[in-house]
Amino acid sequence: MVGVLTSMKFAMLRHSPSGLRRTGWVAGAVLVLASWAGVALAADDRVRGEVLLLLTACWAVGAVLGPVLMSGPGVLRADYFTLLPLDRSRLALGLLAAVFPGVASGYLLLAGLAVVLHAALLDLRTVVVAVPAALLAWVVVLTLARVVYAAVGSAMRSWLGVEVSGLQFGLILGGMLAGWMVVARAVESVPQLLTRGLPAPALVEVLSWAPTSWPVLAVEQAAAGRWGAALGWLAALAVLAALLLGGAAVLLRPHLGSRSSRRRRRRPLASDWRTAWRWMPAGALGAVLGKELRQWWRDPWRALELRSSVYTGLVTGLLAWVSRDFAPVAPLAGLAVALMICLGGCNLYGQDGSAVWISVVNERAGTVRAEVRGRQLALLLLFAPPALVVSVALVLLSRAGWAWPVLLAGLPALFGVASGVAVLLSAVGVSPGVDPRRRVGPNDAGGDLGLQAQLALWGTVALVLPTVAAVLVGALALPAWGPWLAVGIGLLNGVLGYWLLGRAAVGYLSGRLPVVYTRIRYQRLEQPVAGTLGWLEASSQRTEDRAREARQKEKEARAARRSAQTGERVDVG
Repeated sequence: MVGVLTSMKFAMLRHSPSGLRRTGWVAGAVLVLASWAGVALAADDRVRGEVLLLLTACWAVGAVLGPVLMSGPGVLRADYFTLLPLDRSRLALGLLAAVFPGVASGYLLLAGLAVVLHAALLDLRTVVVAVPAALLAWVVVLTLARVVYAAVGSAMRSWLGVEVSGLQFGLILGGMLAGWMVVARAVESVPQLLTRGLPAPALVEVLSWAPTSWPVLAVEQAAAGRWGAALGWLAALAVLAALLLGGAAVLLRPHLGSRSSRRRRRRPLASDWRTAWRWMPAGALGAVLGKELRQWWRDPWRALELRSSVYTGLVTGLLAWVSRDFAPVAPLAGLAVALMICLGGCNLYGQDGSAVWISVVNERAGTVRAEVRGRQLALLLLFAPPALVVSVALVLLSRAGWAWPVLLAGLPALFGVASGVAVLLSAVGVSPGVDPRRRVGPNDAGGDLGLQAQLALWGTVALVLPTVAAVLVGALALPAWGPWLAVGIGLLNGVLGYWLLGRAAVGYLSGRLPVVYTRIRYQRLEQPVAGTLGWLEASSQRTEDRAREARQKEKEARAARRSAQTGERVDVG
């Protein structure tokens, strides 16, 4: 079974775009060489051991977060085999074994084998400990990475799992936004690291307890003549590997129930919005607002968007604060949460999937306006509180009183503009993803959102420039109280953005809800509108069509090459 599953994995990889993979291969090779160079250039045995502790931890974090970030067709899912008459535990272990052959896992193994160089430089006899320790650590890290990826998909069926998944995505996105600040400082400190080792003894102590450090500890114990302790670390690695294999045998089994089939122990929050939230407006607006709040709270994929946005802002602020050189950016991290509104909500109709049909059949006079304004209000009610909490916390942590007028001006502007941009783009540039009833993996909810995300991000930034200009002019012209004058500009900017962009969305959707449904259900655009919205509508559809055509052409090209090699005709479907 393992051979068949491995062949299936490589076949799926061959039939997926290779450009990004090749870039990853080059980057991985450079990182492996850099890891070995760091071990070889360390000043002495102690420094070399501390460098290895840090490097192995970094490789493990990359291995665990990599599959979540690069989720795609190269990963075999257990649900593909649900209907096959296979032993589920055996299938789960087979899926795990299929992860080990591959370029990425090979790079991970090569990086882990740097401990052999450390062992040879300490005492050549300790190589007999270093090799099995590196192999066991490789098994532990790869198994942990596969278990975590499976847990993300399974976790989408529980509240705690969504929270953990949101934290993962927040770490990834926050690292993309602000990780360069820490990396820049880390690169500057590489000579000091190779000369003196890690700066804090507490950091060395923490890293020593990580399983990735156990091979280093085993080698050092053996070099000191304590072979019993060295064998103890090897045994600990073997036990941990066995425990993770047991967890993989459970998590990688095909899930037979629906994605939300879990026993509820309490009544869901806002199960009756009329009694739970009496302040809600009556009529169609209140109905849409209640529906949106419940969906953002209950739908795991919507909840993941919300959680990851909050954690992105928090991680961005903490990374900036830790970097020291960029610490003044930290108190403004709440603006990142507000900015994420336009990204998290730029495909609301695509996330609804075929359920948009309900809005089509219930369209009446005024319902489109309620549809748009209800979605905007829901975005504000859900994103504004965490943005404010993150802002206040980081301002107090940084002791940056100067940031208050900037936040009081920037947050309202971003809230209003981003909510309008999100709803307008989600209607005009709707991108059909996986329908809600068929979602399995953590990245299934979104479609091809490259164009929409870019337009949402840069469009929001451009529309809040009046507030940015007011803050800068106020700070330069009247440093004492000038920035406080920009608060009024920010409020006006946000109100106008909320109202005008929402009005544009209402004008577009009036009479065109069936067209939106057709694009979701049948992935085609009929009767495009004129003007700027028509250009955006056609551009997003062309992007979808080009991506689909490129995938089909690539599939046909591979089929032609395979047919030429085997002499048999290959049907690409």
